[in-house]
Amino acid sequence: MVGVWIASRAVFVLIYANVVKAPVGNVFADVALYHRWTDVLLDWQVPRDDPMWQYPPGAAAFFQALWHLAGDSVGGYEITFFTLAVLADLLVLLTLLRLARGDGLLLGAWAWALAVPLLNLLTYARYDIFVTAVAVVGLAATVRRPVVAGAALAVGALLKVWPAVLLISARPVGGLRPILTGFVVALALLGSALTLAFGGAWSGFTGNQADRGLQIESIGATPLVLARLGDPTIDVRFVYGAMEFVDDPFVRPATIVLPVLTILGLGALSLWWLVRGRRIVWTSAIGFDVALLAILTTVVTSRVFSPQYMLWLIGTAAVCLTRRDTTQRAASALVLVATVLTSALFPWYYAQVSTDPAWPGTALLVLRNALVVAALGIGFHTLTRSAARGTSDVAGTRAGASSPRPDRATHPVA
Repeated sequence: MVGVWIASRAVFVLIYANVVKAPVGNVFADVALYHRWTDVLLDWQVPRDDPMWQYPPGAAAFFQALWHLAGDSVGGYEITFFTLAVLADLLVLLTLLRLARGDGLLLGAWAWALAVPLLNLLTYARYDIFVTAVAVVGLAATVRRPVVAGAALAVGALLKVWPAVLLISARPVGGLRPILTGFVVALALLGSALTLAFGGAWSGFTGNQADRGLQIESIGATPLVLARLGDPTIDVRFVYGAMEFVDDPFVRPATIVLPVLTILGLGALSLWWLVRGRRIVWTSAIGFDVALLAILTTVVTSRVFSPQYMLWLIGTAAVCLTRRDTTQRAASALVLVATVLTSALFPWYYAQVSTDPAWPGTALLVLRNALVVAALGIGFHTLTRSAARGTSDVAGTRAGASSPRPDRATHPVA
């Protein structure tokens, strides 16, 4: 498996070095954008007037630090970014191998080693690989070092917010205290330092995020993507760094409803965590499974679903697959299939969704989105069904313990 990882990543190094012909065009435009932002970041300001700046202040510190490592040239910045992205990829692999020790499985490390190359060079040309690495390390630390886990998730939240939802991986109530302590302390210290260091540290992030429309790849935009096959006049524009629906009457209600659905979905999962989670034998596998469902909920209800977001799902699913008693094998398999479809869609058939609506690209997108929704539905069903069985097993065990002839042993959630 390590050999597969080395061989597949060596191919990308050769492609990047132009030794092997790239299967796609230049995907490093975003890295050039990160470099351009450093002109402002070096003055301790965030580029809040650029609508493509949609990051919390941790990103500002990261992009600035990268400039100090790489120097002023765009080429040096790109090489440094690519190198660090490969190292972040390796960090995830090593973390998954560490989780597999003892009673764990190598299945998660295999999933990461094989699935990440499906996204082509995109993995090493976007910021999300670094956030995913921090999130995976944070999840892994919940097993034995919850305070460290909380601190890592706080760093992830300052980089791109979504790792904060992984706090739900803690054991209900009692297990939340140490991880929340690490999270709050790290967030307060680092967040305060970044807020003081960068002028308008949060303004561009909050304003530009709120003003976004409906990205064409998002699950909420699927009805409009299908409608464009019959009506290509439906307006799609390049705004905020992506192709989005902007003026259609469907867009405004969708952009209001989707954040509400995010809150409701995470609220429902949190309610299950609080009520049902306290009645079962809580294991690290259950925590990882709930974390995957939280990320799936966030992605399914988001107004944006860029292809690199699949890294969030692959990384969290891979953590689940390090556990023999995970309930998320089917959901993880659907995530991996969705990754295959994403790799075909972007960039091979992307024009058939964005500029020249046609069935092959549209069908790929619709099927990809359907698989991600199915992963959420099936994942929640298998988790709750297994938890219900675990609850009844525990109740039966307690009843048996008071009986003179106990006939069943306590079993953790399968």
